[in-house]
Amino acid sequence: MNLTAHRILICVVFAVFSGVICAGETVKVRNATGRWEVSGDITMAEAEERALNEAKKDALRKAGVMENVWSVFGQVTSESGSKFEEAFSSVSVLALNGLVNITDKKTEDIWDPVAKKLFKVVTVNANVSKSDIQEDKSYIMEVTGIEPVYKESEPFSCSIKVHGADSYIRFFWFGEDGASIIYPNSYEPDMVFKAGQTYSFPLTDSVEFSMEKINKSAEYEKVNIIIVATKKDFPFIGEPEYQSILTWIFNLPADQRTFYYNMTLIR
Repeated sequence: MNLTAHRILICVVFAVFSGVICAGETVKVRNATGRWEVSGDITMAEAEERALNEAKKDALRKAGVMENVWSVFGQVTSESGSKFEEAFSSVSVLALNGLVNITDKKTEDIWDPVAKKLFKVVTVNANVSKSDIQEDKSYIMEVTGIEPVYKESEPFSCSIKVHGADSYIRFFWFGEDGASIIYPNSYEPDMVFKAGQTYSFPLTDSVEFSMEKINKSAEYEKVNIIIVATKKDFPFIGEPEYQSILTWIFNLPADQRTFYYNMTLIR
């Protein structure tokens, strides 16, 4: 997918914000479980590793850690695009390794007679580090106007309203040609978005976005959209890559950010 900006050339520089997981209470979790199918593309060892990561996620859920992250990114599946899914999985592992300390682990090979598939199943007991910083449930972002399907060359626009605090916005775009940021940009600089006020993107008439497929012969292309609002200005500078962007999002303090995820198609 290619998002073409007409009448302008947008060039943006990025930086990775390095966050720190704050110390807090430790929650003991028992019998957190994850499983992964062993298939032609996935070896026994790979399936066990992925099942372990799923068990870590289950431990996080049971401990009530990062609920907002999972509620948003839980929508991400392989249907969202292989590169995006792979990056998301890698970032998930980074977050999990910093939060989950496994004290006991059991691995099993289980055959599902109904599905006729073999699964690696991992069950763990763990100590989960629970940050003292909790999400601000009054800090909410509304995004409207994003269509589920766009025709080729159709203009893209949406409206954003943030409740609870004046904010800074970062608008990330994950297409077939990689990741990018479409706001802020050279023609629409960073600014404070007032709480409760609706803003239309693009912000100015001098910018127009057109939905264009990279592969013109493809029936459709997928686009993943993540919009992040933060109470403070957390800079993002560096190369626009899936993993660096998602890592930055994971590392934002829970009480300082709110975000929106969606996937759309270009036909």
